[in-house]
Amino acid sequence: MKLNFLKNKKILITGGTGSIGSSLVLKLFNSNCNVVRVMSNDENGLYELSKRLNSKGFNNFNFFDSMEKKKIRFFLGDIRDYKRCKEVTSGVDIVIHAAALKHVSICEYNPSEVFQTNVEGTNNMLRASINNKVSKFLFISTDKVVSPTNIMGLSKLKAEKISINANYFKNNKSTKISCIRFGNVLGSRGSVIPNFVSLLKNKKNIYVTDKKMTRFVMSLNEATNLILNSIKVMKGKEIFILKSMNCFKIYELANALVQHFNKINKKKNIVKFSKKLSSEKFDEELFSKREIPFINISQNMFIIKRHKNKKINKKIINNLEKFRVSNFNFMSKIKIINYLKKIKII
Repeated sequence: MKLNFLKNKKILITGGTGSIGSSLVLKLFNSNCNVVRVMSNDENGLYELSKRLNSKGFNNFNFFDSMEKKKIRFFLGDIRDYKRCKEVTSGVDIVIHAAALKHVSICEYNPSEVFQTNVEGTNNMLRASINNKVSKFLFISTDKVVSPTNIMGLSKLKAEKISINANYFKNNKSTKISCIRFGNVLGSRGSVIPNFVSLLKNKKNIYVTDKKMTRFVMSLNEATNLILNSIKVMKGKEIFILKSMNCFKIYELANALVQHFNKINKKKNIVKFSKKLSSEKFDEELFSKREIPFINISQNMFIIKRHKNKKINKKIINNLEKFRVSNFNFMSKIKIINYLKKIKII
């Protein structure tokens, strides 16, 4: 997509060494932005990202000059530290807030740490951005905020609400704040697929918890494009959702991968079942029933706004009810494999 709307803009990406953050950095590198600031508390992740940029012209052996020449900055810092948030947002036009704790099982075991990062950390970034008069702030959310059943979903829901409500802070004179909800991003570090692929490459069996479990899925490229498109059109107070997300049953995904790798490995690995966690849902939801009257539909996005859509009718409501939950239009095994090949996961 064309990035002319980012010309001469100073952009900060928090969680910039994660899957989504680094994908954004790679897409924005050598663009016509004024500068891209990458913030992460992962020192090695920042170094590894700088190495990935070597092929695009970044020179690790001339680090400081290369940062200046290529208009990129690597900031080591934690969003829990308000002072650091204030420093890295100074002079910035756009903040893409991707930093978060996202692994459901780890989050369940460490709830206080999750809320410190996902809620307090987001609040720090919002306060810093507003005080530094950042123009646009986009919070990266998840479909797990809808009817949450786990700590990660609860923390992201609270952060999402804080983000939208920050548009009304008394001292917020210029910062437009919106959110974006993702399904499972395939190939990301939080996705089940890299784990499945790793096990099968090593000729090990893989495990799922239930045949009925379904998920919304999207590629990293779809995720980054949706972020950039949302920044382009956002006016503040919206929640953006990709309209064309795919759905599949985890069990069908597992079987498709087993069949694919059994042909390669010439070994008969199988899908086994493990105990379902109480924090897991059978289906995910993109938006709640309560949010339906507030949804506007664009060419490729559902956009939840603060005021009801006066043009919405019964037919639209019925369609939105259909697209709301990840239990329709499932991908076949062949389509799953072709899709994973297309986005270069297998």
